[in-house]
Amino acid sequence: MNGAVLRASWFAVRRAGLLVPATAAVALVAATAHVQDDGHAVQVLRGVGVLLACAWVATMDDPSGEVVAASPYSRRVRSLVRATAGGFVVLPVWVLAATVAEARFDPTPVWGLSVEALAMGIGGLAIGAGLRAWTVHYSASYLGVIGVVVLAIGAHALPREWAMVQEQVWGPPWEAAQIRWLALLLLVVGLLAAALRDPLDRPRISAEAATVATAASRGPGFAESAVRAGSSSS
Repeated sequence: MNGAVLRASWFAVRRAGLLVPATAAVALVAATAHVQDDGHAVQVLRGVGVLLACAWVATMDDPSGEVVAASPYSRRVRSLVRATAGGFVVLPVWVLAATVAEARFDPTPVWGLSVEALAMGIGGLAIGAGLRAWTVHYSASYLGVIGVVVLAIGAHALPREWAMVQEQVWGPPWEAAQIRWLALLLLVVGLLAAALRDPLDRPRISAEAATVATAASRGPGFAESAVRAGSSSS
């Protein structure tokens, strides 16, 4: 990856789908900073995480995918570079929100909530990349945002024994929830890696090696002739 590719990817992702949710997250932090010291910092940080996950999903849109498919960069590289460009917007907003939350309410489990937000964000990326890879859907951010919202609502709807957004009544208060979010993070990372597999990334063999392999399947005599022919041509 070089600077030109990153700049081109930034021009592709700097749209309302990325900038509007990120701006809304900043506004949420600014509007609630004065009330976060009474324990609302956790709820605010969770809201910021959902908004930033929705923003990050927008980077999976690839409206010019049919055109740039002929470029020297594979779909996997293009998708990861777009996600990186979007991360330059998402990450500073999260750092700002986490800093304010911890300053206003010190017991805020910032690292655990960071894992939670990362799991939702990569889950949205996995949905977008999967739709792009397996359904040839070039603008999958709408469905990716729906997936993030469903994930957030589903996490709140789980029964108490499977809680992912509440303190447990036994042991360290957030340990079980954080373990579950970490397991979900590993799962969606695997799904994203599978969705970003690209035929262009497979190793290629030289024409000479292909000729020898084909000849070898026909018998030793053909293989020796193919080797001699390759040597004489080189």
